Amino acid sequence: MQFESVKHIAQYYKAIPGMLRLLQQEREELEGNYYGLRGLAYDGTPHSSSPGKPTEEAGLRALESGVGDRLAEIKANEMVLSADAAAIRGCLDAVNGRYKQVILMRYVRGYSWAKTGVRMNAPDSTVRNWHERAMERFGEALEELPGAAELAARVCRPPGRIFAGASRRKPALKEVF
Repeated sequence: MQFESVKHIAQYYKAIPGMLRLLQQEREELEGNYYGLRGLAYDGTPHSSSPGKPTEEAGLRALESGVGDRLAEIKANEMVLSADAAAIRGCLDAVNGRYKQVILMRYVRGYSWAKTGVRMNAPDSTVRNWHERAMERFGEALEELPGAAELAARVCRPPGRIFAGASRRKPALKEVF
């Protein structure tokens, strides 16, 4: 796998928790607004805390705005992100200990070369050499993944395009995806 793709995947791995948090916030907001309709009365009809027309109107608003579709989309995106995180974590675990440390310090924690060198008790030039080897080995581990091409394609898309539906929704998601 090319160095740039491997680098993008490492950066994507760092961003996954933030993307999951944003999706969770959006899901909770949608559920909070519209899941008052979730419960059923003993007779099987939907109900909320207020009787009558407000429940019916909220149900119609939810249908018209596509809340159900968006919630399904969010769930699918969360599953993809979780699966990607697990797959990338597995590839990182396949990399030698110090090489894995270099990748985590540089891409996940965002350390500079100098700080990485200090933390690993090695000169910058040695850390840079380890980084090259680490990225090669990480790339080899990624290539062995089933679906590696799809992962690389998903990660290397321009911002706002990791998920097909992300660009037409909330602006906050557009910035991260």
